[in-house]
Amino acid sequence: MREEVPAAPAASPAGRRPRSAAVIPVRGHAALLEGALEALAAQTVPVDEVVVVDDSPEPVLVLDAPVRVVHSAGAGPYAARNLGVAATDAEVVLFLDARSRPRPDWVQRTLERFADEQVGIVGSDTLVRGGDSLAERASEVQQFSRLDKYVAKPFFLPYLPTCNLAVRRSDFDAVDGFSTVRSGGDADLCWRLQVATGHRLDVVPDVLMEWVPRSEARQLLEQNYRYGKSHHGLRRDWSDRGLDVVAPLPAWRLVVRTGRAALRFGAALPRGGRARAERFVALAGACYDWGYWSAHRRGRAQRG
Repeated sequence: MREEVPAAPAASPAGRRPRSAAVIPVRGHAALLEGALEALAAQTVPVDEVVVVDDSPEPVLVLDAPVRVVHSAGAGPYAARNLGVAATDAEVVLFLDARSRPRPDWVQRTLERFADEQVGIVGSDTLVRGGDSLAERASEVQQFSRLDKYVAKPFFLPYLPTCNLAVRRSDFDAVDGFSTVRSGGDADLCWRLQVATGHRLDVVPDVLMEWVPRSEARQLLEQNYRYGKSHHGLRRDWSDRGLDVVAPLPAWRLVVRTGRAALRFGAALPRGGRARAERFVALAGACYDWGYWSAHRRGRAQRG
């Protein structure tokens, strides 16, 4: 399901702030979305348009805020983002999600980087908030969205997560937007943009975005497992362009690693606090490894 894409706007004259739009895909999480919209409304420099993409199978989202709502009928988060971009004629699109909480100068400082015509992708550092639950405390320890994981020490080309990502619209259209995968579409888009356009990724090194973590332990483990699978998918899809498909650890070693992580987590339970959260992060890391292992095994089975 895809709406007709408006003609890409011409490049902004020097000195003029480009027309901008924020695109937020959401499926449920109305309360979380409200927080993201409130943070956008508090920006020192507002975006010109906010597009919320309701990715529920049936339209359920009702908003009082002055935003445009697009329905994607459960197409998935990256397909939903493509529909959101198609619904605007903005020159720069800023992506965030319902858990994103941009600080007041996020829009202003992000758009400033596009004054350089050789910049096609912009982001800033993201701080994962803490909370009372084990998953929230572990997410705060893990800090999965910090810049060093994506830019300073990338495993291939640098990229940025879609909870805090801005792209030049003409570049986005040039590569036909996101691949409609379940996870990993942010890296794939950033890589394709850099390869196809020659434009570079630029960052604001400060924390301009905060992110509200999942509150349930199972959700955090599932997130890490999904990230492991998408990591393998990226290596497979980009193997013909120089990215190695690294073999996973053998299953027996993963069993041992997972068992040790579980035992250490159990031992940390009476201590509570950060020690318990750190041990749970190790368990989440094991789930990541299992996700990678699962994707590798499935890929070998498909190849016969």
